[in-house]
Amino acid sequence: MKKWRCNVCGYIHEGEQPPAECPVCGVGPEDFILLTEDKQPKQASKRWKCTVCDYVHEGDTPPDQCPLCGVGPELFVLLLDDAVALTREAVSEAGLDTANSALDKISYGLYIVTSFKDNNINGQCCNTVFQLTSNPLRISICLNKNNLTHEYVMASGVFAVSMLAANQIETVRQFGYKSGRTADKFAGVAYVPAKNGCPILKNCLAYIEATVIPEKTVDIGTHTLFIADVTAGRMVANDDALTYSLYRSSKG
Repeated sequence: MKKWRCNVCGYIHEGEQPPAECPVCGVGPEDFILLTEDKQPKQASKRWKCTVCDYVHEGDTPPDQCPLCGVGPELFVLLLDDAVALTREAVSEAGLDTANSALDKISYGLYIVTSFKDNNINGQCCNTVFQLTSNPLRISICLNKNNLTHEYVMASGVFAVSMLAANQIETVRQFGYKSGRTADKFAGVAYVPAKNGCPILKNCLAYIEATVIPEKTVDIGTHTLFIADVTAGRMVANDDALTYSLYRSSKG
């Protein structure tokens, strides 16, 4: 019996053909790859990662449009996953393509960043949330300009960060595989409003609220780096935090 792996969420299907639709994330058979007997995917010529939603496409060129978030090929980066011995030749060939593979080894957390605009709320997955200073207590987040949450943070000047526990991988799929422009990401999700008006997930590990410092907001091309003062926060549960590395390993 053949085994097929969904290239988006990691679901494994057994059968002579891939399924018509992935039961986990909903993509079609074109996003399944055939696994060999040792459960390692047959390698296509190249792998391309969407810098907005992390969808991975296999082929000689990036797709015309990301099937998850809709961005074009210019927002895909080439991944080089095969190990390369550290030799003088390898160093001389190092460039931006190989640097992207190296950056995949940086450790991140996974968070849900939320904000609002005109009585509408939205949230997205984010792995670039970090503390800058302790006195004053300041943090930073980095959001893609194409994302709806970016628009809401720019408009309201506030956001909240819900930190996820290691067992909340499904929450990543809820907030990371679709756009708030076409889906209600909070459908079926329990949340409470923060003091600053942003939604906080009720089952989060911890949360913080923050107010953007406009004069310290930095345009970095495809993304915006928001520097913000922390205004409130609290631990909710004493569990292990979900990391990006743990999430990636759970997909395959």
